[in-house]
Parts: sequence; C-alpha cells; structure tokens
Amino acid sequence: MANINVSSPSNFVHLYLSTATITDVTASGVLEVIGLQDVTVTNNNGVFRWKQLDQTGQLVAVTPATNSLNLTIVLDDAVFYGSGDVLAGGSDSRSAAAQGLFNLSNDKERVYFAFEFGGGTTSTVSGSGFLSGLAPKVTPDQPVWISPLIVEVSGKYTTGLGGMGV
Repeated sequence: MANINVSSPSNFVHLYLSTATITDVTASGVLEVIGLQDVTVTNNNGVFRWKQLDQTGQLVAVTPATNSLNLTIVLDDAVFYGSGDVLAGGSDSRSAAAQGLFNLSNDKERVYFAFEFGGGTTSTVSGSGFLSGLAPKVTPDQPVWISPLIVEVSGKYTTGLGGMGV
C-alpha cells in the first residue's frame, strides 16, 4: 500500500469546476480552482439509531450521506470573479471559467466538479452540487485574501482512477 504524496508539482491536488459534466479538464469553460490550502473530502453517512427492550445494544440503520468538499483557498481574481465573459454575453458566458466562484455561488448555479487527489495519476472524485461558504478575509498579518469554500454535493460521489485529461 502506498500513500498519496502531493508534495511534488506532478502530484499536486486539483479541483476543477464546470457548468456541464466534466469529461476533460482541459475543455473550454472548465475552471481550475487554484490556491488550495486545505482540503477535506467529507462522506458522512447518516445514521438512525433506536433502542428496543429486547436488545442489549442500540440498533442502527444507515440513511443517505451528506457529502461535501471543504476547502480553504487563496483568492485569485480570475478564479473568484471569472474571466469577465459573463457581461460580454459570448458563447462561453455561462461557463464556470467565465462566471468565477463568486457568481457561481451567488447565482446558485449547479456545478460539476472533478477533484484529483494527487495530480493526474491518482483517483478522482467527481459529482455535482452547489458552492457555498465563501467568506473572503484579509488581515495585516495575512495580506492576501483567503476564503473557505464548500462544494455541497448533491447525491453521491463518483470515483475513478487516473486523471481527467490533465
């Protein structure tokens, strides 16, 4: 068994967002979220517990999972605000790259994501959901804008091996 080492450039983690299903992360309109600082991939199966008078322990039934990607990112103008094509109304104006994180979240736009655990050669987790939790912050001791970002997953994750076109 080998660990997933993300310390070299060829193994950096990647998060890609799109307003359509992602089949190739290099496709037009796909937004690569750069500046990832902290990433948590959450898969919390719900649980219903009950007690019975004829049992010495609790019984459990599993309910649907709550899935999310929780990140902390260093903000980049193009990633946060988009490429500006939204106002131009071009053919790519509704893409994730054109809208940026702020507009995708503010407009409650469904996003499709692909998260690569360690570059283009390791497992990928993908799915769709909505962005939330943006809260940009800057301080004198932290002179760059940093924000949490949550991808609230709708449904379950899809997993795969290898990258998606990096």
